[in-house]
Order: sequence, then structure tokens, then C-alpha cells
Amino acid sequence: MKRASLFLLAVLVLGATCAYAGDPFPDLALGGKLDEDQRAYLGVASDSFKLSDIRAEYLFIEAYSMYCPICQRDAPHVNEAFEAIAAADKAGRIRFLGLALGNTPFEVEFYRKKYAVQFPLFGDEDYVIHKALGEVPTPAFYVVKLGPEPEILFKKVGEAEGTEALLQAIKEHTGI
Repeated sequence: MKRASLFLLAVLVLGATCAYAGDPFPDLALGGKLDEDQRAYLGVASDSFKLSDIRAEYLFIEAYSMYCPICQRDAPHVNEAFEAIAAADKAGRIRFLGLALGNTPFEVEFYRKKYAVQFPLFGDEDYVIHKALGEVPTPAFYVVKLGPEPEILFKKVGEAEGTEALLQAIKEHTGI
């Protein structure tokens, strides 16, 4: 009985920190070294801003870690999804960004170069973003509707399951 009670308590506590479709997404404060093209892509004037400052209707967010082997395997699929959406979304309704949970600026740049990531990546050396996301495991993928109160439209924790699965989730939740 005690074991069952502890299990139930763990499920309730973990469930309370999980985010689901329809839940708010934190309006994260982001900062990092962005070049002029990345600032223009996001529609922001400086290297420090909040998600709600990004000029787009939707965000596709990959929460990853440089040390996550699944994240490393998924990198080509995420890159292909980014390229496909960039080609299809001429109006700029959706933007991609990566959140490098627990990673330093050096690790972010290493990952960007090694996996040829073209969209903006942001480090989280002090785990502030990781905590704001409920300490989500990596990888995690989100489609977020931007606005004064960003909203989760889609969330998947675990392997991307290929480029087509990512594109399907994006198209299904954004109409792009």
C-alpha cells in the first residue's frame, strides 16, 4: 500500500509540472550572440529579448542538449524541417529556435557548427529555461502560438521520428 501511494504521489507531482497542448508556454527571456541575419529572422532588434518580442505567429522550438545522443541523431531531421518550412512559409508566420538546456555558449556554437544548424540557438548554462519548462527531458519539441500569452499547440518529448513527422506536426497545428 505504501509503495502504491508513493507511486501515485510521484505521478501527481510529475503531472503537475508537465505542459500539454493548450497550456501556456513561458514568455522566456532569451539572450545570446546573434548575427544580423538571425536578429532579422526573429524580427528582434537586440541579442536579448522575450519570446513575445519575436515577429511571427508561431514558433517551432527544439529543447535539446549537446550531450543528448537522440538530439544529435535528430539534428538532420530538424534541419530538413527548417529548410522545408522556410521554403513554404514565404509570409514568415513561423520561426524556429533551439534551446540548449544546460549548455554554455561554447557548447551551443560547437553544436551549431557540427550539425550545421541554420536557425537561432540559445544556451541555458544556468538551467533557468530548463526549470521554466518544467525540467523537460531532451529532446522536446514544441509548436507555440505567439501572442501576449504564448500557448502550446503541440509538444513531443523524445525522438523526432523523422523529418516528415516534424513537418506533419507543424502543418497540423499551424496550417502552414
